[in-house]
Amino acid sequence: MTTKSTSRQAERRDRRRQDILDVASRLFSKLGYENVTLRAIAEEMGYAHASLYRYFPDKSSLLAEICRETFSLLVIEFDAVLSATTDPDERLFQTTRAFVRFGLDHPQHFRIVFFGPEDRNGIRAGDYINEIGRPLFDRLVDVFIACSVGQGNAAKPPLDARTWWFCIFGLTQVLVTQGELPHLPNPETVMERTIQVLWAGLNASPQVSTPKRSAIKSPRSAIKKP
Repeated sequence: MTTKSTSRQAERRDRRRQDILDVASRLFSKLGYENVTLRAIAEEMGYAHASLYRYFPDKSSLLAEICRETFSLLVIEFDAVLSATTDPDERLFQTTRAFVRFGLDHPQHFRIVFFGPEDRNGIRAGDYINEIGRPLFDRLVDVFIACSVGQGNAAKPPLDARTWWFCIFGLTQVLVTQGELPHLPNPETVMERTIQVLWAGLNASPQVSTPKRSAIKSPRSAIKKP
């Protein structure tokens, strides 16, 4: 077998593997991970069921690869943003915008990674995502801390960094699931306003004390029994 024919075989294999990932991603997003089987993916592609096992041993390995692929794309976009400017504040704003726009541009991948099954092959979704997404999460926190330390605004930079990104993730989640928000401006305007409000809060540097758990009353516990 020549090197040329070996190279063509490798290309065909890589192309078919990517086709499987694309179809699985679409079906997971449309029908839900739990409702899709490897057989359904094979039927959608016109392949024999057994042929998928040459590329992926089970459905959970497909999910893991889609997650890795998604985070790799995000890291590439973030690195491009970070290389475009050295200003700490601008890096924070631009990476924030990049995250929201990625969710809007790739809603299918965003849903699968962040809205997928809670139990991922015996691992809690949060732990699973944190492990695969560590290179991205580290970049997010580092960008924020570099910015807040330079300004001297944040009393607790790691906590504030996570609070910032929790808010941005929540915004992205709403925009991905709802699309155009009724009675509100377009997503870009909502995103910019969110950044402004978060930045104003950071500069105000409020001192937030941690309440004791016993002091927190739920609405139900506050209702007096007759």
